[in-house]
Amino acid sequence: MELGRDSDTGGQVKYVVELARALGSMPGVYRVDLLTRQVAAPDVDWSYAEPTEMLTPRDADDYGDDMGESSGSYIVRIPFGPRDKYIPKELLWPYIPEFVDGALNHIIQMSKSLGEQIGSGHAI
Repeated sequence: MELGRDSDTGGQVKYVVELARALGSMPGVYRVDLLTRQVAAPDVDWSYAEPTEMLTPRDADDYGDDMGESSGSYIVRIPFGPRDKYIPKELLWPYIPEFVDGALNHIIQMSKSLGEQIGSGHAI
């Protein structure tokens, strides 16, 4: 994260990421996905274009083999709006329906995938 890059990357972003990381480390929580916008623009860090980024737990050494292949916390970047241009959050309103469609698709696919892994084949 490019914290402090602009008004979209301030302390609240760090707080939300750390919260997702902490929730993903809690007993009884299998997976946390933090959904945001995917951007592939030359004026932002290349990592903003990555569709998924795992947030390593602070105490990852304590987990060993207890974590499943999809457990933990992730930043999931949903493509919506202009793909090759970073625009401020205030200008994203016209693209919100596209984000909602992408987010729902991700949730449905993750439900099926997790169902195959830990739900005896039933969507979770």
